Amino acid sequence: MGRSTKTRSRKRKFCGNQYSSSMSNVNTSVVVSAEQKENKQRHTYNKLTGNRILDIEILMNVFSILFCPVCSKANLFLFEDSVFGLCSNLTLKCNSSNCDFVKAFSTSKKYNKLSEINIRIVYGLRLIGRGFSAAVKLCSTLNVPNLSKMAYRSLEKRILPAVTEVAKKAMGDAAQEVKALKNSQENVTRCGVSVDGTWQRRGYSSLNDCVSVLSIDTGKILDVEIMSQYCRTCKKLQGVQKHMKPSKHNCSNHKGSSANMESVGAYRIFERSQSSHQLLYTDYYGDGDSKAYETVKDIYDETTINKLECIGHIQKRVGTRLRKLKNKTPSVRGKGKLTDKFIDKLQNYYGIAIRSNVGNLENMQRTVISAFYHCCSSSRQLMHGQCPEGKESWCRYQRHQATTPGKKYIETSTGLPKSVINSVKTVYLELCDQSLLEKCLHGKTQNSNESFNGVIWSIIPKETFVELTTLRLGVYIAAIQFNKGF
Repeated sequence: MGRSTKTRSRKRKFCGNQYSSSMSNVNTSVVVSAEQKENKQRHTYNKLTGNRILDIEILMNVFSILFCPVCSKANLFLFEDSVFGLCSNLTLKCNSSNCDFVKAFSTSKKYNKLSEINIRIVYGLRLIGRGFSAAVKLCSTLNVPNLSKMAYRSLEKRILPAVTEVAKKAMGDAAQEVKALKNSQENVTRCGVSVDGTWQRRGYSSLNDCVSVLSIDTGKILDVEIMSQYCRTCKKLQGVQKHMKPSKHNCSNHKGSSANMESVGAYRIFERSQSSHQLLYTDYYGDGDSKAYETVKDIYDETTINKLECIGHIQKRVGTRLRKLKNKTPSVRGKGKLTDKFIDKLQNYYGIAIRSNVGNLENMQRTVISAFYHCCSSSRQLMHGQCPEGKESWCRYQRHQATTPGKKYIETSTGLPKSVINSVKTVYLELCDQSLLEKCLHGKTQNSNESFNGVIWSIIPKETFVELTTLRLGVYIAAIQFNKGF
């Protein structure tokens, strides 16, 4: 006799869930009118805008199956009348013998007779630090027409006035922010600025330079001076027709050495500060070896500009001078003596001492001096007598003495021998003078200038030489991006 098995239906009844109170009738018919379906489909698609890369053969095939609006025959033909860069002028024509339908159109919008797509590719490539050569490679890879070199340069010149206007407005807005922050009732507002110059090439052979002035209060660009010693037009005529003067062109705006560019640029910026922004740059923040300050310190007749130091540059002086001492004096270098690792350590302690005592000159001087002896301390000779005492001290020895006074302290640092300490101390204490540290009480750096310089050379790579027009275009784009945060 066979074994009986229990069976159950494979189809399960829906009994609801925690969110439903009753079962709905699944057999209820839903009627949707054709008009509702059409409205739903109409609202599904967004309006098409912008540019697309389209294969021209696909477009020709689509037009070939469409009916002519005049003769109602599927006999339309698309052909290209002319091409300028990435923009083509196309014509749609009916090939019927008795039909005169012709429709001409362009593949890009035009502004002042310039195609938008060509403007965009020139501007876009400059944003990513590329120029004409990159445009040729890109267009060849995408199998699209490209601009000629002359057309590309012409578009750069046409774009420059618009970019210049926007950049000057952005810098003008930054000046207004400074005025609002200072809340001065005078017609001319006094403020502090950080001045820095940057060259396209290192050394003293660079033909291009840019000097920037940033507000210390807002960190935004207030003004730039773009300079170049190179002019292609003048150079072409230099050896050919010396007696002929070149026609009006965008010529170089600096004659002289590359090292003098920063001083000249700073002078031009300070000279126009009142007329352009109604500002007086009374506090000059810059690196210590800058010659630009000597050029501008008496530019305002009744006001002498105050020189303040960038604490980042002052901190670097410790490393620079000690490495110079190490290279010149064989007796101080070697294992267990003055090494690059020890120099970096002392330089960092010097910078921390300045930053932690902003606004307090006596504490700042005391801390930078105690930092020297703290770094030179070793198990042979403990030198923590000038370090701050207590449990909250930054010195490990003083913290140990405050927490466990009876326990012996073990010094792990190798420090420096006494003979080396005497040589290093002479150089180091020169940087602990109150007259120098007084210029660092503000606690400001030129990091914003360095950041802006980085933006410039990302748009105009240093390895590719550019002329003044392209240099101006890149610097003004950088100013817009830096101030507006694009």
